[in-house]
Amino acid sequence: MTDPGELFNIADKVVDEVSSFLQENFGKTKKMTHKTDSHYGIDDDIKCNEIYESYLKNKTPQIALFTEEGEQNLNSEYVWIVDPIEGTSNYRAGNPFFATVIALLHNNEPVLSIVNAPILKQKFYAINGKGAYLNGNKILPTKLDELDKALVDFGRGMKNIDKEWYVATLSKLNNHIRTNRTFGACGLDICYCAAGITDIYINSGSQIYDYIAGAFIARESGAEVLNFKGNHWSINDKDILVSNKSLSNAIIKLL
Repeated sequence: MTDPGELFNIADKVVDEVSSFLQENFGKTKKMTHKTDSHYGIDDDIKCNEIYESYLKNKTPQIALFTEEGEQNLNSEYVWIVDPIEGTSNYRAGNPFFATVIALLHNNEPVLSIVNAPILKQKFYAINGKGAYLNGNKILPTKLDELDKALVDFGRGMKNIDKEWYVATLSKLNNHIRTNRTFGACGLDICYCAAGITDIYINSGSQIYDYIAGAFIARESGAEVLNFKGNHWSINDKDILVSNKSLSNAIIKLL
């Protein structure tokens, strides 16, 4: 099975199943139980991952899996990339800004993705060549072309070098932008930029499962999705810049 529409429907169904679990368990006390890639996790991460793996292995056994909490296989023509809870810290704290995230790669390029924020009731999604959508409505990035009026959303990885980058970059850009935010759920943050809710998104040090679904949705929305050198962002890049062309060019000169 390689039909994008059929594969999207499979992804959408498992996202809805995981989202139902998250809605039922949101707001309950959660203890941190494990740590991967400098990220602390909770039992719900594992449970959601189990739902994804069980469903996808049953429906698409020929497609490899790469998940934050489980299998990590990129050596296949087709690969599902999954982050069961993007923004675990927010979810654990009772903050609704989190999402469950899935993308499908074909020869290391995304062809579909879904970023669903179940408490906010915001489902972002895209299929290759068909644009990007939020709850059925097409989205577009900001048309703003003045950096000093821009709202910039920052993200970062969890290592010390990522924290140092965050502080240094915020200081560097502070006098050139209007204001900044850090929402803390990379895939969803990128989608907000893709929809023009924020003007720019920049992040250094996060992982492929953090970036990929949102990056594809942003690209399908018409946004620029670049690394800090100004090149086309790829799954091997640890830094990402999302905005329109005018603002992207202005930011890159300052990074």
